[in-house]
Amino acid sequence: MSGIIAKPRSKWVDIAKGITIAALVLIHIDYNFPDSKLFPTSILLGGVWRTPVFFVIGGFFIKEEKLVDSVGFIKRKIKTLYLPLLYFVIPAVILHNTFIDIGWYDTVSEYGNKVMAYWSMGELIKNLILSVCLAGREPILGGMWFVYVLFMALSGLSIISYILRKIFKEDRRYELARLIVLFALCVMSCTASRLFDFTIPRFNNTLTAMWLIYCGYKLKNQLQLKFDNIYVLCLTSIILYHNATVVGGVSLNTNFYNDAITLTVASVAALYVVCFISRKIENSGVGSFFALCGHSSFYILALHFVGYKLCTYMLMLVGVDVSLSALKAPTGNSILYLILYFTCALLFPLFFRWLFRKIKIWIMHNILQLPS
Repeated sequence: MSGIIAKPRSKWVDIAKGITIAALVLIHIDYNFPDSKLFPTSILLGGVWRTPVFFVIGGFFIKEEKLVDSVGFIKRKIKTLYLPLLYFVIPAVILHNTFIDIGWYDTVSEYGNKVMAYWSMGELIKNLILSVCLAGREPILGGMWFVYVLFMALSGLSIISYILRKIFKEDRRYELARLIVLFALCVMSCTASRLFDFTIPRFNNTLTAMWLIYCGYKLKNQLQLKFDNIYVLCLTSIILYHNATVVGGVSLNTNFYNDAITLTVASVAALYVVCFISRKIENSGVGSFFALCGHSSFYILALHFVGYKLCTYMLMLVGVDVSLSALKAPTGNSILYLILYFTCALLFPLFFRWLFRKIKIWIMHNILQLPS
């Protein structure tokens, strides 16, 4: 996603992001994976690691000198994360009633514990305000909760770093204080959700995300992990498998995970596995495709549910009876439908990004008369 990775880009990092975003798209498809106690397929394919790994990667290329400059840092994140988010969210909110009219939503199903209904003008304005204030939620853009949380977590990490740097001048004390504060906030967030069933949407998981981003920052910048050791790969693979079979999946959207320690260990283990694979396929055609997906991950997050709808239309055109109003891709037990929905959900955002850039360049050159 733009705003996570600064130039110069590392192709293997984009590949890791691409693998992770592909796992997210796959898990959002309503397919009956053949799960068992010893091989929980859906969890191993992403249910236990996709979102945590994405947050950890979010800390890879943060620069300390920029992080402690909170005003400048947050301004850049507003430009690269918050404003692009609104470019998608505001039109989706405005089209809410239209989505019901065309059958993308129905008024009886639950979309994340929420039943769709037609909005009055007052309700539309209210939801537009909520979206601008980081509290919006439109089902067709369900994946964009991640961007909201990422923006708030990066901003929160910057503010905490700025404050602690003012208090602790010596580097070692500053780093220890920051580690303790961020881990304590993650523990508090988990405790509130797990023990007291108290979860404030986009607040509890922001505290969790800050810790995961910080872990990524430390792993890449101070430990300087290369993700190329086969013995470490074996160890982290065992950790990931054990966590998937014994602990199960996580859902950072609802801040659901077992505990902060398990989340941290499992996330780092999964990160190593994904990044090791990414480095191995860096010079292959498959690697180039995943790198493109990683570079376009913002668009895939925003538009993969739309990709599902377009695939449903194509199936309906050839006489297949599938639900247009289902938010997740309705594939049942069909591997063919799984492949079709997965492909459409990746390729449509990539095509949209390409087309959008072509139109933008044409407008700049032919209408605004701006130089190349």
